[in-house]
Amino acid sequence: MVIHVVQPGDSLYRIAQTHGVPLPFLIQQNELREPARLTPGQTIVVPQPSETYLVKRGDTLGSIAARHGTTVLSLWQNNPQLGGTDRIYPGQMLVLSYPTPKLGAFAVNGYAYPNIDPRLLRKTLPYLTYLSVFSYGFDRTGRILPQNADLLIRMARQYQVKPLLVLTTLGEDGQFSGERAHLVLQNPSTRAALIDNLVQTLEKQGYAGVDIDFEYIPPEDAESYTAFIREVRARLEPLGKIVMVALAPKTSAGQRGLLYEAHDYQMLGEAADYVLLMTYE
Repeated sequence: MVIHVVQPGDSLYRIAQTHGVPLPFLIQQNELREPARLTPGQTIVVPQPSETYLVKRGDTLGSIAARHGTTVLSLWQNNPQLGGTDRIYPGQMLVLSYPTPKLGAFAVNGYAYPNIDPRLLRKTLPYLTYLSVFSYGFDRTGRILPQNADLLIRMARQYQVKPLLVLTTLGEDGQFSGERAHLVLQNPSTRAALIDNLVQTLEKQGYAGVDIDFEYIPPEDAESYTAFIREVRARLEPLGKIVMVALAPKTSAGQRGLLYEAHDYQMLGEAADYVLLMTYE
């Protein structure tokens, strides 16, 4: 793949000629609505696939994938212009493969609100490993506050993505509540009720696991928070579900501040299956 930086006087036709790719292919791969209007400094992605295919009448993504020994998911990943849909037309050029070998493996997690535009979600899902649905809160008794996330869960499963429930201490004001975290972490019966309700919600709604995101926890609750994560994992591991924990971005183990002090990297890392470092904080 080549990234071409547009220079004064450039045209898309000239760029296509320079790199030896068909003009329509360059337009569709970059999703250009006005291909005649380029701006100096703009970047144009020039794919250099090892194998392509011209769609014929009667083709479907499934039939193309089967004929060439690939998968529909791989076709979506190699052809972002499809937007995760099966809409193709005769004469359209599709990328079947690229020559560059995969360098190792990685997992990608994306957050989404239940009201996300389904078109944006569908376009993004082929590139995700996990979809974290943000977010589920709970009350003082440990009852999980409901969310209408059925569409997100169903779509994630369609694209072989594992949906995760994001459990937070967010209140109705949209703010994280250290007080709510403290009440749950220091009350064994409430903590047990929250875990029971979490398990029921995950099972009922079809989640693959949970991403626990408690922020602004009082420092004195650090050990209780780690114990809570261990308890959640002990309940979910036999069910084949995963536990992730969102961590504040600390620059040292002893970093001061309400956002950081209760997040013990070592203890939480050992207690959970995976951690997510919130570098955007």
